Amino acid sequence: MSRRHVGSIEKPDQLSGRRRRVDDASRIRDLLRSEIASGRYGEQAMLPSESELMLEYAVGRNVVRDCLDLLRDEGLIERIQGSGTFVLETKAQHRFDRVHAIHDSVRRSGRVSGAVLSMSTVTAPRPVAEHLALAAGAACTLIEYTAVIAGTPFSVSTSYLPVPVGSQLDRGVFSGDFYQLLEAAGFTVNGGDLSVEAISADERAATTLRIRVGAPLIMFQRKLVSPDGSPLEYGYVRCRGDRLSLQIQLPRSVQSEKETAQ
Repeated sequence: MSRRHVGSIEKPDQLSGRRRRVDDASRIRDLLRSEIASGRYGEQAMLPSESELMLEYAVGRNVVRDCLDLLRDEGLIERIQGSGTFVLETKAQHRFDRVHAIHDSVRRSGRVSGAVLSMSTVTAPRPVAEHLALAAGAACTLIEYTAVIAGTPFSVSTSYLPVPVGSQLDRGVFSGDFYQLLEAAGFTVNGGDLSVEAISADERAATTLRIRVGAPLIMFQRKLVSPDGSPLEYGYVRCRGDRLSLQIQLPRSVQSEKETAQ
């Protein structure tokens, strides 16, 4: 009979202690990530020391180190032996409460640029024809473009437009703000319907955004209309999930929830 190596078996109290450390590191990671995302420290800024973080978050050194390792794995910070821990990137804080370009969130920095990747006339696929109120088999303008923040690709978009709209756009003046591109051509964006979901980067998006296949993206599905309700655009905006945070304030109405449930 072979001898069991009982020394390699962790006791329940050891398991619970390790579980607490993992859980604490995850919670502190979330809090510190939010501080970084809010711009409290700024890009290239040095974070507080391990001792300072221990006091600030009331946790042990091992938890702090595990937390910083998690943030480093996300690409948000860099740890330099003998120098400290530095913020590599901050996220764009975007107010998701009106129709406006995602790049308004970083416009003050003056680091936003954009480029039209392609513009062509194609037969509108059925869903596009329905969203743009086009007849079956009608043509539409297909535009694909990207936006760049501080030299790093931030988003890649696909837009379908009625030909009378698309034919008026000047790709040469595009600066990363699609709404301004429409308005520069004389069109007024009155509003639109937007939905948001998390997706994974496919090979095409990953190549354009210079990220790995499967990396997290935030995708906006968008339909824009003019003041008279005419469709101006239907499309998709895919943003890097590691560079974007959506911000919104919402009221709570118990009465409306009751009415919905009835």
